[in-house]
Amino acid sequence: MINNTVKRIFSITNANKKNKYKILTFPTHERYQTQLCKTGHEFYEFNMQGQKKWNLEQSPLPDNYYSLPDNELYSCINYDFILSQSKFWQFQVARQLQQNLNIPIISLEHTVPLIGIQNDEQLMQMSRMFGNVNIFITEYSKHAWKIPVDSHIVPHGIDANIFKPLNIDKKNHILTVANDFIKRDYCLNYTGWKNITSGFKTKLVGDNPGISISAPIEILVKEYNECMIYLNTSTLSPIPTSLLEAMSCGCAVVSTATCEIPNIIENGYNGFISNDEKELKNMITKLFEDEKLRIEIGNNARQTIIEKFSEEKFIDNWNNIFNETYEVFNT
Repeated sequence: MINNTVKRIFSITNANKKNKYKILTFPTHERYQTQLCKTGHEFYEFNMQGQKKWNLEQSPLPDNYYSLPDNELYSCINYDFILSQSKFWQFQVARQLQQNLNIPIISLEHTVPLIGIQNDEQLMQMSRMFGNVNIFITEYSKHAWKIPVDSHIVPHGIDANIFKPLNIDKKNHILTVANDFIKRDYCLNYTGWKNITSGFKTKLVGDNPGISISAPIEILVKEYNECMIYLNTSTLSPIPTSLLEAMSCGCAVVSTATCEIPNIIENGYNGFISNDEKELKNMITKLFEDEKLRIEIGNNARQTIIEKFSEEKFIDNWNNIFNETYEVFNT
């Protein structure tokens, strides 16, 4: 007997919607994929046992996003593209699927090369893992990967109508949003976060067993608005989505000056940045003591998101890529 989820997939698949592409992808970042769904196409999530699944606690499945059973493709679906979002298992699976489906791979990379593959030989091997079309989220990550083919940059898009300032009281704490914070110390810098926040009241939101839990979007927006200061300590993330969301909510942000961040945050204008822990502590103290400065920094931070990370531009960029890819590989 076919369950309701499968029936729903079949009914949508068999509809004659020539203006929509069917895109086979993988579970990655829930909020990013939710943004992608606003392009209006149909996304089908290929799942494998033991790999990441969509976290419903962070975000519900959009109406045009379908999670397939483990290792199932459904031969009735005529996919137009495969969208790989990581070179760490997804791309390899995408290559195998491509052999059967004979459709182009759009390779999107959210990260920069990890410490474990930063010798020249390993990086060269990874740089050969490129798709028919290649996307990076920042110029920094594009250059870091050294992919030897032309590629596109599609900056994040933040829905400023959702991630916005609210008229609620502030609480006297520093907020950080991070998943697997301790396990990913190598890139999120949990150790540095502990040092920098010593002596301050903090709140952590994210999937961190025994420490904190994930929050749905409406609660997350409230958390951004309640904090006095938002702190990001990442070292290997091209640009953390949570940092951009906090800026969109008008937070006074303090951050490490790594990867793409110095090209977004102008120190003292729309946030404070440094790679010196003592300086970061001093910046936090300064913001706690100066409400006028917090408001000014927060207002400038939000304006930066509106100007540089608009959701409309994000959607247009992706639709242009989908259209161009379809035209090139179907003519």
